[in-house]
Amino acid sequence: MFLQVHIRITITRLSRRPPRPQSLRHIPKEVIEQLKLAASINDLPTIDNLLEIHFTTNTSCQSDINNLHPVLSEALKRDHTTVVTKLLSYSMKMHYLPVIEAIHAKAKKSLEVFFQNGYDINKPISETKPTVFTYPTYIDLTPISFATEYAPPKLVQELLNRNGDVRRGEVLQYALDRPTDIVEVLRMLIDHGAPLNMTIYENHQASRSLYPFMGLGTPLHKAAEMGKADVVRFLLERKADRNIRDQKGQTALQCAQTRGHMEVVDILKSI
Repeated sequence: MFLQVHIRITITRLSRRPPRPQSLRHIPKEVIEQLKLAASINDLPTIDNLLEIHFTTNTSCQSDINNLHPVLSEALKRDHTTVVTKLLSYSMKMHYLPVIEAIHAKAKKSLEVFFQNGYDINKPISETKPTVFTYPTYIDLTPISFATEYAPPKLVQELLNRNGDVRRGEVLQYALDRPTDIVEVLRMLIDHGAPLNMTIYENHQASRSLYPFMGLGTPLHKAAEMGKADVVRFLLERKADRNIRDQKGQTALQCAQTRGHMEVVDILKSI
């Protein structure tokens, strides 16, 4: 009698529990490949059809973005925003890895979709990791460093107007590697306080320890070594110190002489 009552109570309690959400259907590998192909050519009808068949879940069950990460990657490579939007509409969790992929792929429109769907680029990835935008490297390298080397002057100016830090990231050194507009960008950076007479990695011991075999001089050293006469002249006009020695004990003049850049040698001797 006691056992029967206990069973009835147990059955009653179980019957009152809310139903479990339907679990995700397993997506076969061949279907993932079909989805990837469709994503690569922006074939939204095929993606719609495959997802309806193989990815139907209870609305209360949120799926992990990793299930369709290979498909999302294909869409990001080509910045197919319609596909990205469709994948996110299947209750996919926002994650920082696809955002990094979009940045690497220069998928600007897809990044906009992520932001519209609630991704906060200023939110730290975790308690021990910073935001995607400031993801650190081992050496002294920042987003401003990349901008000064690769971005149009207008974008560099925009970053500076938004309080971009020019005292980190060796920005003058990276600007010297630009194919064009070197003096224009150097002027912006110096006007915003970029240190002109510091040797590269002077305040970043971790970076210095990686390059004990290099000269590691000032921007003037590098410009002289590269034979960039117009840049050397500009840096001297902005009060670059020609007497500073690099890690090997050489001045900018000696660097120019070693490389045979006689025009630069004459400028360094005359100005």
